[in-house]
Amino acid sequence: MRRGFAGRLIELEQRVIGELETAVLWLVEIGDAVALPTTQKSDAISLAGRRLRSAGRNIDADLVCVTARHAPVASDLRLVLALVQVAHTEGLIGNQFELISHQLAAIKATVPDRHGTGTKVSSMATGGGALLKRSATAFASRDLVLARRLDREDDALDQLNREVFETTLELEGAAEIRELGLRHVLIARSLERIGDNAVDIAEQTEFLVTAELREFTDASHPKPKGA
Repeated sequence: MRRGFAGRLIELEQRVIGELETAVLWLVEIGDAVALPTTQKSDAISLAGRRLRSAGRNIDADLVCVTARHAPVASDLRLVLALVQVAHTEGLIGNQFELISHQLAAIKATVPDRHGTGTKVSSMATGGGALLKRSATAFASRDLVLARRLDREDDALDQLNREVFETTLELEGAAEIRELGLRHVLIARSLERIGDNAVDIAEQTEFLVTAELREFTDASHPKPKGA
């Protein structure tokens, strides 16, 4: 009985990590789509977001079912609780994918990115993907050192987010140029949130290893500084 429960937890954790790795690949696609938006790309990103959210809900439901049939020991219960939180976080990332897809669908590819906000947003997608990949690695390997480092690495995304916001705030000229900047601001905000989600996953690594739940920073809530 105990062996079967442990096996199911391993399977569910692999599913969670697999979904995170898929999300990392889609962040690369988002970076490309910002540089060259098309309807096909925005639709695909929206679908990826819905699938990720659905996968998170399914994993959560399976965790509840498998735990209800057993009496987990403390270490198993910590893993269950951590996986529930990470599955929920995957759903939040899926939501951000959909928000990003809505903005991409509204961008006109003919409008030039004269102020470079799109380039910075693309860099944020790349950086967010790298951050999410490291958070998945830290969780899977129970690497506490790596997990604790991610909060500092997230600062780079926060800085780019502020730069996109501040650049757009100063934009002048044609309405379509200012609209492009505003849509880049909204995409940047979603990518900054995904960076915070990666830190949230790292915090679950801390919980698994130390049995203590603490926030590295207030990553899950809006920061007062910047956009």
